This record gives sequence, C-alpha cells and structure tokens, in this order.
Amino acid sequence: MDEIRRRIFTRELKAGAKVDPEALGSELGMSKIPVREALSALVGEGIIELIPRRGAFVAPMSKRDIEDHYWMLAVVSGRAAERAAETLSESALTELEKLADLMERAATESERDQAAFRFHSLINHAAQSPRMNTVLRMLGTPLPLGLYESHSRLAADADAEHREVLAALRSRKPAAARKAMERHFLEGARASIAALEAQGFWDEPAT
Repeated sequence: MDEIRRRIFTRELKAGAKVDPEALGSELGMSKIPVREALSALVGEGIIELIPRRGAFVAPMSKRDIEDHYWMLAVVSGRAAERAAETLSESALTELEKLADLMERAATESERDQAAFRFHSLINHAAQSPRMNTVLRMLGTPLPLGLYESHSRLAADADAEHREVLAALRSRKPAAARKAMERHFLEGARASIAALEAQGFWDEPAT
C-alpha cells in the first residue's frame, strides 16, 4: 500500500491512470491479491477510485482534498490526545519522551518515520476508544512517510509540535493536548501541500 501511495504522490501514477493489480503485483514480486487489498484500502483514503466493470484508477486530488484529509486526522487525533492526557501511564509518557528524542536524532528518514508512527499510535491507543482507532486506521497515512518531514526545517517544526503535544500530555491538560495535536496535523496539511507544490504535483503536463 505504501508503495502505491508513493507512486501516486510522486506522479509515477498520475490522476486518471488505471492500476492493473496483476501487472503491479508482478512488478513488486507479489500476487495480485494483496495489491487488490491495498487498492481497496486506498479507496478509503480517497486516493483510488474503483469503477464497476472497469477497475481501479488513480483519483484526482486537489489541495482542498489534502486539507480535508488532514482536518479529519486533526479532529480525531486531537480527541484521542485529549483522552490520552487522562489515561497515559508514567511508563507510557517515558516511552513518548524516548520516541521524541529518537525522532530528533534519527539518522535516516526510515528511523524518523517509525518513531513518529509509534509516537502517534501510543497516544491513539491510550484513548481507549476502538471506534476512534478504527477511524484513524481508515484515514490512513495521508502522504508517503517522509515526504515533507525529511526537509530539515519542516522536520524541526514537526519536532517542536511533538514536544508541545508531549508537554500537554505530561501536564495532564486534556484541552491543551487536543489543541496541540490539532495544530500538529493542520500544520502538516500546510507543509504537505507546499512539498507537493515544490514537486510539481499539480503542474500541468507538458504538451
């Protein structure tokens, strides 16, 4: 799924392009079944369209679509952080501190991405709401991991936002935790759109 998402946002697969599960599976060294499952999951993210009797196609995506996706993540993740401020154990807070440290000193994008994923997952699960976690899984990852946080300035911004969330959680301030998490994702929308613009994601193809 991550590879399909990456290809879409790097324009290897452009809006309107048909995605052949069998051909893509062969290219990736897997059967078409997991590819079809990934495509179905990406429908929930608004990245893929399944058209009856025609197949899977890359969905057109506007800047507003990106903003809306991050807004939904901001609202649900903010609610999860609000709950987590009251339920996180001291050991979990210590683990979040370690993950924040790891993100800041990560030597590779992969290390940073993994630490960020664990950071948010720990908070989300601490909310103790299966329904919210189901929604967050459905929303998925809006952009390929590392697309914008790999830029040093934007990575530093994200680090500061994670520290703000952590401070609110450690202080047991639910409202502050919610607002900090919402800001984090809304800033993510701004940064992601800027990164996509810089890559020419919405540029018209040359004729």
